Amino acid sequence: MSTYPLQVQGRLDSSRLAWIASVALTGSLAGVIIVSYIPGALGVDSRLATVPFRGLMLIILLYTSYRWLDASQLRIGISVTSLLAVFFWTAYCVKFLVDAALLQIPLGRPPWDMTLYLFGMCLPAFIVFYLIKDVSLYRKALIWTMLGLGACCLVSMFRTQTAQDVAIHGGGYDANEVLSHISYGHMGVTSAILGLFVLLRIDRIRRPWYLRLLGAGAACAGGFTILASASRGALVAGILLIPVVVYMGLRRGSKFLSIAMLVVFSGVLSVTATYLDQNGMNLDRQFGYATAFTITNLSVYNRDTMYRDAWHEYMDHPWAGDLIVERNSLSYPHNAIIEAFMATGTFGGAAFALLVLIAIRRAFRLIKRNPAMAWISLCFFQQLIGAMFSGGLYSNAPLWGMMAIILGVEIPRVRPEGWAR
Repeated sequence: MSTYPLQVQGRLDSSRLAWIASVALTGSLAGVIIVSYIPGALGVDSRLATVPFRGLMLIILLYTSYRWLDASQLRIGISVTSLLAVFFWTAYCVKFLVDAALLQIPLGRPPWDMTLYLFGMCLPAFIVFYLIKDVSLYRKALIWTMLGLGACCLVSMFRTQTAQDVAIHGGGYDANEVLSHISYGHMGVTSAILGLFVLLRIDRIRRPWYLRLLGAGAACAGGFTILASASRGALVAGILLIPVVVYMGLRRGSKFLSIAMLVVFSGVLSVTATYLDQNGMNLDRQFGYATAFTITNLSVYNRDTMYRDAWHEYMDHPWAGDLIVERNSLSYPHNAIIEAFMATGTFGGAAFALLVLIAIRRAFRLIKRNPAMAWISLCFFQQLIGAMFSGGLYSNAPLWGMMAIILGVEIPRVRPEGWAR
């Protein structure tokens, strides 16, 4: 008998489970980004799309949870990971409710907006994905998310290249009226990772040629988006993770396509270098404000100040933490670990740090023992890197969703047959 923390048997069909789980994951990982393009297309207030979507995601996640609870047999166990997650989430949610509702402390943005993110997407996503133990149920989300984000990247490429009044924020192009340049950049990283994963057949699944061609397009559009966004977190994530995907393609996927892509990419770099040299290395002309990538940029100084201020606030209140946001900027401190200690104190921050360490270890194990689903680990690493540069714990649904999957899924003890290398 299996010892999954949540075991589902009997009445629910595997394909229906895969469809439900993949819809939930696609919505959590890419839904806000995809929906954010609706206001600009319709010429309406952004809240007309993003606020209802968060309510819709809550319904989807609740329905997913209901379908699992409707199974014929359940076995729920207690583990160290579960206890750490319960402790941190309890401490964090209590602190949020005290700050926002009881003390009514100014938090830098409307409390209802933060509440919709925290209790409408982040917490439900963590609970639901943590309870799903079969990682293969997410297999459909790979293609759905790739297609959705690839299309968004293409739309943004057209906007960036043609719009005369393109919005500039923090040194880079915004994707639209809703997304910041940070979310814009990470949209490109995810699109590139998933596109390459499909193109190079790392999961060894035979797909129609047009899907692989779309994967190539998603990867190329994602690469442009990373540079156009001028987001440091997205750039670092891309530099670290895209070569890993190519390496996996050489080892486990299509060697021919991997080598061909490297040759093409080298040629693109050569042409780009020549173009930039002839134009005086004027990166602004092609990719927005290149100074956003340098340490002389003002935002780097601001982040350093927020790190220090947030850590000092934790040191002044080490047991229960201070506020849910950094006092001086009334914003998240742009580093998830520091934010956890600042908001919940020593014990809550330690619980979050341990969850991150456990997730990192399990993510590497998932890559090694189930390469076909390694894209989930790669997306988790991307979201974790992003959380070290930006993103508040109360609103980072992609981070919580991917972390919950990594922490909750059953990882094989040995590599599946046929994956000897």
